[in-house]
Amino acid sequence: MKSLKYLDLSSCNLTGEIPPSLSNLTNLDTLFLQMNNLSGTIPPELSNMASLMSLDLSINNLSGEIPMSFAKLRNLTLMNFFTNKLRGTIPWFVGELPNLETLQVWDNNFSYVLPQNLGENGKFIFLDVTKNHLTGIIPRNLCKSGRLQTFMIMDNFFNGPLPEELGNCKSLVKIRAANNYLDGNVPSGIFQLPSVSLIELYNNRFSGELPSEISGDSLGMLTLSDNQFSGKIPPAFKNLRALHALSLDANQFVGEIPGELFELPMLTNVNMSGNNLTGPIPTTLTRCVSLNAVDLSRNKLAGEIPRGIKNLSVLSIFNVSRNEITGPIPDEIRFMLSLTTLDLSYNEFYGKVPTGGQFQVFGDRSFAGNPNLCFARSCPNFSRKRRGPWSSKSTREIVIAIAVATVALLVVMTVYMARRRKMQRAMTWKLTAFQRLNIKAEEVVECLKEENIIGKGGAGIVYRGCMANGSDVAIKRLVGAGSGRNDYGFKAEIETLGKIRHRNIMRLLGYVSNKETNLLLYEYMPNGSLGEWLHGPKGGHLGWEMRYKIAEDAAKGLCYLHHDCSPLIIHRDVKSNNILLDANLEAHVADFGLAKFLYDPNASQSMSSIAGSYGYIAPEYAYTLKVDEKSDVYSFGVVLLELIIGRKPVGEFGDGVDIVGWVNRTRSELSQPSDAALVLAVVDPRLSGYPLERVIYMFNIAIMCVKEMGPSRPTMREVVHMLTNPPPPPSTTPNLINL
Repeated sequence: MKSLKYLDLSSCNLTGEIPPSLSNLTNLDTLFLQMNNLSGTIPPELSNMASLMSLDLSINNLSGEIPMSFAKLRNLTLMNFFTNKLRGTIPWFVGELPNLETLQVWDNNFSYVLPQNLGENGKFIFLDVTKNHLTGIIPRNLCKSGRLQTFMIMDNFFNGPLPEELGNCKSLVKIRAANNYLDGNVPSGIFQLPSVSLIELYNNRFSGELPSEISGDSLGMLTLSDNQFSGKIPPAFKNLRALHALSLDANQFVGEIPGELFELPMLTNVNMSGNNLTGPIPTTLTRCVSLNAVDLSRNKLAGEIPRGIKNLSVLSIFNVSRNEITGPIPDEIRFMLSLTTLDLSYNEFYGKVPTGGQFQVFGDRSFAGNPNLCFARSCPNFSRKRRGPWSSKSTREIVIAIAVATVALLVVMTVYMARRRKMQRAMTWKLTAFQRLNIKAEEVVECLKEENIIGKGGAGIVYRGCMANGSDVAIKRLVGAGSGRNDYGFKAEIETLGKIRHRNIMRLLGYVSNKETNLLLYEYMPNGSLGEWLHGPKGGHLGWEMRYKIAEDAAKGLCYLHHDCSPLIIHRDVKSNNILLDANLEAHVADFGLAKFLYDPNASQSMSSIAGSYGYIAPEYAYTLKVDEKSDVYSFGVVLLELIIGRKPVGEFGDGVDIVGWVNRTRSELSQPSDAALVLAVVDPRLSGYPLERVIYMFNIAIMCVKEMGPSRPTMREVVHMLTNPPPPPSTTPNLINL
């Protein structure tokens, strides 16, 4: 087909090597072979396609080096070789290709230095060399064209400073240079670029002070963690009106936190831990109602927690541990229903730790290291001592008579109110069933007892209900009013679960409601959640085959939501605690309180604030508040990593490091970063007798799901296909690992 100009064979499950005979297509200008299972080396004969402009060989198993003969492809504008096993250098001629605009070679094994003439053609737009073994300094003329939009060099060994020229590159949209050995001062112009939306410079050796002038209408995420920045935090941060996430932790900042920072209208995540900050927590914090996570730990902050903190209605993480904060713990925290992590340890708080409300969620460790704090069970008796004996016998008789009469009155009133409440419940509770249920509303209400609680969360409490007909149901009691503006997920769950039917989706049987409370009724799952199995005492009994089967079941449930519902449904809170297991350990996706319908499958949906669980939230959701089905795919990838590693997504890898970051860091620390070596370094030590090749296979699926860029992740339909169609085992003896 010598006249062919455009050939797209992407995502076709192709195997084997790229045939050199493709070079006969001398008029071809586009060749797409990405997302297959191609292996072997890149044929040097492809350089005969002199008209080739776009070449995409990404997401395969190609090995070897970039052929030197490709220097003849003078018309190339796009070179995509990412997610392969390519090695060697990025050849010098790549910098001399006169029309090259895009170079994406991330997730390979390239080494040595980048061509120092890269970008000098005056047309360069897109560079991504993340996750290789590149070293040396960064080319200075990457933005000579004035068109460079994406600069990504994360997870390499680059050294030296960032080129000053990048500070003048007004076209830049993304700067990601984390996890390198870069040093010196960051060019001040980078903090004033008009179009940049993301700056990630964490885990380098940058030093110096931040500039006093900071601006930018587009910057949504700024991460400077784990460097050697010093000086004060400039009040000019107030100019970043689009800022969602700010991470300045593990540096050497001093002085007070500027109150102007918390006047930003879209700020959701702030991390300033591990510095030398002093002074009080700004009172403006309580007006920043979009905040989802605040970490000010390991500083020298003083004063009290500002009054009005309960105004932060979506705050889920609040950490001010290891400071010098004093005063009583604000009782109003009990009403912060979204708060799931509170750490006030090692400060100078005093008084009694409040009880009830959201304080039931927090353990004693949240308050440790405050010697002047006490719990209700350990607080001294502060009641006043009697000053002396009563003056006369008649006085004692009068007091006794009043006490007896008061007790009698209280008994009568208690009995009366109990009967009245029972009558009111019988009259006002209403059962709405989605299938035939031989139960009554009163039976459900009677099960709302402390001893029946099987789970607690920010949205409510879950009870086990034993019905008179011998069946068991799970009862989810939602917080808040039943008919108010904030229904805490009631409408979402009814609209979602009331319409869908799938064996791997939790069945909603019906609901019981009155004007004050909503009770959702589900099929009872006797084996609890996957999270309880993995991170509790049962984890050692969950073998590899069962873990793989649970992954398949959960993937099928999510695939149904994304591809077979009309409109499509985004779950938004995929996590191991929301994957429930029935009597046969079959997995069911549950908890649709945050679910959203996606009416346009080709578009993302903007949210007013971040929702979901820390450690599972996709990067693009965290800093753009835009969510689509690929956000669920990221969360599911985290669940797959949990199944393989057996550890929680956050809280076990050091401050600010989640399970995805830990896996990437572990890979970079290995002397021979092969898939097998990495899996053996991270796999759950409780597993034994597992097939290594199968574990590696699921691990690679997980890594595909947690890619930084949403479009690079597979769909859930592709995930199900991969999980249910694994490659055949090797013909030799199965590779079983016994630890």
